[in-house]
Amino acid sequence: MPKGDVHNHLHLGGSIKSLHKKYANANFVLPQNYDGLDGLINFIENKVNSIMQTKEDVIYFMEMSLKNSIDDNVRYLEASVDIDLVRFFDYSIEKFIEEIDKLKQKFKAEIDFRPDIGINKHYKLENLYLNGLICINSGVFSGIDIYGKEANSDVSRFKSLFEYARQKKLKTKAHIGEFSPCDTIEETIKLLQPDVIQHGIKAADSKKTMDMILQNNIQLNICPIGNIYMGSVKNLKEHPIRKLYDHGIKITINTDDALLFNCSLTDQYMDLWKQNIFSFEEIDAIRKNSFN
Repeated sequence: MPKGDVHNHLHLGGSIKSLHKKYANANFVLPQNYDGLDGLINFIENKVNSIMQTKEDVIYFMEMSLKNSIDDNVRYLEASVDIDLVRFFDYSIEKFIEEIDKLKQKFKAEIDFRPDIGINKHYKLENLYLNGLICINSGVFSGIDIYGKEANSDVSRFKSLFEYARQKKLKTKAHIGEFSPCDTIEETIKLLQPDVIQHGIKAADSKKTMDMILQNNIQLNICPIGNIYMGSVKNLKEHPIRKLYDHGIKITINTDDALLFNCSLTDQYMDLWKQNIFSFEEIDAIRKNSFN
């Protein structure tokens, strides 16, 4: 069936098979789990970044992600492109944007690719608004997505950027609530008024937080297998996705980092169905949410 993947980090969305096809000698073996966000960041810095060292490498990683999505019959893709990858393009934000636009055009017959401007919460403030505004005004990007460490992160510095992105009709997304408690989700909603929360699964710990998500018509883009690999939940049976769904919150199922979690979108739908988390009819309704 055609699918939408709306929580995807583009240069981390490929497949191990495709990676080894080009980098046959790469020492790239996935751990059984990442032991939290710090473990994932450490793996990216030591394994992914040791392979991805040139502009050509970055482009290959992004193309690998698009092809991996197409192979899984993903027809609609919202994927964040980390703005810090500008360093591979001679620190020219214009060259960076040009390459993303080339990818859109190259694959447009096979997939509706809507790139998000991906920004780490600790991105340098002096570059944040300069490069961020250029990306927003370029017309190439359809959304903006902030991510990184959830605890003790000052998201208020993104308030003006989010307001401007909304004025330009970009979708606004914020990673929060995979590990951090309910109050961080509520604070993010109050400060940024995002259209979408990436993860947000800790909202299930509080009816107040779930009600706040409902009242603000916020969608949760959830990545169940990624949550398990990251250690925020133990297994699908203990995952709060069913509780969030039953509360009436609009949810989607997504890959997050397919290269690092070695799991397709189809695999996740099948696992949720086989383990009786959702019926097929419910899975199909959730699938359709990604296209809305």
